[in-house]
Amino acid sequence: MEHPLIISCGIFKAELEYLLKKKGRSTSVRFLDPALHVNFDRLKECLVQALEESRRCSEPVTVLYGNCHPEMQKIIDHYGATKIDARNCIEAIVGRDELRRIDAEAKSFYLTTGWINNWREIFAAGVAELDLDFSSMFKDYKRVIVFDSGVIPIDEDMVAAFSRFTGLPVERRAISLDRLSRLLDP
Repeated sequence: MEHPLIISCGIFKAELEYLLKKKGRSTSVRFLDPALHVNFDRLKECLVQALEESRRCSEPVTVLYGNCHPEMQKIIDHYGATKIDARNCIEAIVGRDELRRIDAEAKSFYLTTGWINNWREIFAAGVAELDLDFSSMFKDYKRVIVFDSGVIPIDEDMVAAFSRFTGLPVERRAISLDRLSRLLDP
């Protein structure tokens, strides 16, 4: 079986490396900065650059991103690459139906362990580049849920800081990486 080159949001780095090692695959992966999604212009620029560079390879290209840019599918189609079937990184790991079920309990803001451990840097990029105000974006949520695959240790200080920043309680949910694994092997 031919293994594709993967262009991935860096938010998946630990989980993707874990899965590829577990599968015994030596797939080439190009990780892009997770903070790119706060700036559409930079995200498009870096994604196009990675896709341009991938043209030098003969392997098919899989893009491990959600719909983080309004033209995401158009950009990927232009280069003949394949995007995983997920609207965002949380859906890629947890699944659309599970997110709907959890949201039926209470409107929740979702994070992966990679997000919770790096939220300050990601938000700082949004403030520095676009002067975004993230503090008001949590007013409609009742809680924050961190999906923990067990691959990355959770930084407890970051959890507490995020809870203070949002004014919301943070819950953890253990998850498997089965869905992400299936998305990599369609």
